[in-house]
Amino acid sequence: MKKAESKVARIENRYIKDTATMKKTRNRRRIALFRRLAFMAIIFAVVGGLLTITYTKQVLALKDKKEKQVQVDKKMVAMKDEQEALNDQIKKLHDDEYIAKLARSEYYLSKDGEIIFNIPEENSKQKE
Repeated sequence: MKKAESKVARIENRYIKDTATMKKTRNRRRIALFRRLAFMAIIFAVVGGLLTITYTKQVLALKDKKEKQVQVDKKMVAMKDEQEALNDQIKKLHDDEYIAKLARSEYYLSKDGEIIFNIPEENSKQKE
């Protein structure tokens, strides 16, 4: 079907031409505005996505580092306890009486005129 041709003639005057020109200009500006807004929305979405990804990576890295810090703190506490024990051992080893007692108990050394008796341990009593 063809468009029905209207029998009304268009008036070709200055006002009609100016109005048509303004409508075309307004439509072009509207299209340009939509394009600019769409472009800005895409840029904001990309930047927002990149910021979100970066933030997520940093949060995960921080979480891993905190877990490692907790493990290192536990290890440090254990090392401090061990260090204190070793320092106590060093202090004891500087004492001559402690060294003599240690030698007598572990290596069965005795003083002059001293006799050492071996006492059976509890395990041997239970076996009998």
